[in-house]
Amino acid sequence: MQRKILLGALVVALVTLAIGVATIAVVQRSVRDQAQDELFRQAEATATFIEEELGDLDLSPGSGALRRIPKLREQVARVLRTARIVGGHDIVEAAIQLPNGRTTALVADPQLLTRIPAGVDERSALRLDVDGTPMLVTVRRIALASDAELIVAIGRSEPLLPVRFVTRSLLLALGVGAALVIGFGVWFSTVTGRRLRGLETASRRIAAGDLSARAPIDGDDEITEVSEAFNEMADQLEQARRRERDFLMSVGHDLRTPLTAIRGYAEALDAGDVSDEDLERVATVLHTQTDRLSRLVEDLMLLARLEAREFTLRPERVDLAAHVKEIAETYRGRIDAARIRLVLDLTDVGEVVVDPDRIGQILANLLDNAMRYTPEGGTVTVGLAPTTAGVALTVTDSGPGIDPEDLPRVFDRLYVAQRYRPVRPEGSGLGLSIVKELVDAMGGSISVDSAPGRGTSVGVTIPTA
Repeated sequence: MQRKILLGALVVALVTLAIGVATIAVVQRSVRDQAQDELFRQAEATATFIEEELGDLDLSPGSGALRRIPKLREQVARVLRTARIVGGHDIVEAAIQLPNGRTTALVADPQLLTRIPAGVDERSALRLDVDGTPMLVTVRRIALASDAELIVAIGRSEPLLPVRFVTRSLLLALGVGAALVIGFGVWFSTVTGRRLRGLETASRRIAAGDLSARAPIDGDDEITEVSEAFNEMADQLEQARRRERDFLMSVGHDLRTPLTAIRGYAEALDAGDVSDEDLERVATVLHTQTDRLSRLVEDLMLLARLEAREFTLRPERVDLAAHVKEIAETYRGRIDAARIRLVLDLTDVGEVVVDPDRIGQILANLLDNAMRYTPEGGTVTVGLAPTTAGVALTVTDSGPGIDPEDLPRVFDRLYVAQRYRPVRPEGSGLGLSIVKELVDAMGGSISVDSAPGRGTSVGVTIPTA
């Protein structure tokens, strides 16, 4: 990127210089064209003036005019001097071309006539160097009596405007501008490169496993915004790594507990240390621990599929109130055995388009979670009601509730199970995480309302189309 910025600055500088040079050339040509047109206009006026003053001069043989050349020079000199002053010319010179082709200068020490090629066109503008001064020169021919001609050379400094001064100033300005552009490009690329290298270093450290790396925050621009977003991502990755580590440790503990029990009883059975009277109790323990281990493995596999979105939704028209009641009634026996009261508060929402299997998974996990934390004599309430966004399914228990500082993490895997294990040690601790993933996949929302001592209510809003 640094090279691209420098290359871009150099290209901009070169393009600016090229445009400037082209502009100077156009200005110079325009000024010279204007100077030439002005010279032609003034030359016509000067020629007209001289013709009016000398047009009746007779230089024919026998007129005696040739013997009066010195006096004629004085007369022409006065006319030329007047023409030069009136026309604003630098030099005005004249010569007489006789019918026999002979040419005689009428000014002393001519500067233009000696440099002008013979037969030059009157509509031509010559550029001559006269004593180190560039001049624009043109010629006019005035017909005299007896076929003689008066050749008038008019010259003025070129150009009329100070083009060289303007050119030098413009070139200087362009040069300074190009240098500033290149200097800014070098500075900007250096600063930007340094900041991007800091971001690159932090990203490589994170890629190598150092999740504590952070990009430097310097300035208030788009790079700063990218660095801040990068650091937020790094924070989330670090938190995710921490949660993953805690999750693996918790899963390892939850797997080890039933495996230890199963292994211990298996060794006892293998050694013949279990009496006939204890066989039924040992079988019950093995069955319970196996179910617990199986439930944990199944929940882990389900959660992994949900997080990877490796499942499909099959929405269909369902009488949702009847469907929820049917699922809740399957828990009636377990709830009664736990001496808990089940209350159904279901509003008939009619037939809606949802995935009945996923609704069953959501409600089953919420009921399992509510039963786990509701004490004997408590109440679990299942509610269903229509909302503007779809339908709202709620499961409320009369358990111990959740501390306010724990509410933001109730959907973290195993968090609630580990935090409140002394209350109810059963379960995989993944139920709420599974519900959260299912609800997100269905485009719904989930919330928890709880406080210590007044139970917990988990509400799920699911769109019905």
